[in-house]
Amino acid sequence: MSSPKTSIIWFRRDLRINDHPALLAAIESSDQIIPLFILDKQQIKEAGSKLLAYMGQSLRLLDESLGNKLHIIEGDQVEILTTLIKKYGVGQVHISAEFERYGAARDARVEAAGITLIRTGSPYAVAPGRVLKPSDATPYKVYTPFYKGWRAHGWRAPAVTPKKFKCVEPTSEYRGFPDFPMPEGVSVIQPGEVAALKRFKEFS
Repeated sequence: MSSPKTSIIWFRRDLRINDHPALLAAIESSDQIIPLFILDKQQIKEAGSKLLAYMGQSLRLLDESLGNKLHIIEGDQVEILTTLIKKYGVGQVHISAEFERYGAARDARVEAAGITLIRTGSPYAVAPGRVLKPSDATPYKVYTPFYKGWRAHGWRAPAVTPKKFKCVEPTSEYRGFPDFPMPEGVSVIQPGEVAALKRFKEFS
């Protein structure tokens, strides 16, 4: 009997299962997926305590959406991905495309180590670089023409929410949920996908 086809879906800023093209691509390409979040020591060092506490709460809610199958691992991205690929015979690693400086550099470093990343979708309604001046295909420098071009370009419809998918059962070593306490006297918006959708409906 052959081993099941396995793909990793590497979550970063996109802590949700609704409207997640990369997650759908991972599901469609395999028999089972490994939902993964890597705790980045450098980012943790630089982030504020309020942001870290909010992230920790968001990860718990994402885990619930995934049937408590989220793999949470702290360490170097290349080392962690290489270990999982070898352990589970992973065929593909799926991500949402990153364009900001740190994320792009991190992904480039991973790919330089020989790990192919399959990009589907991004955190943006319209990915950077898609709206260009029709005269010479260069970026806009004035907002109003850019806004008109952005509106004319349009954006994709939300991706469907997957109804059924199989996840690899994480071992105890891959359940390293962070315990970042919320600073005393501080309140933040409610974390999680359900709360975000509720705020969006109220806004729109």
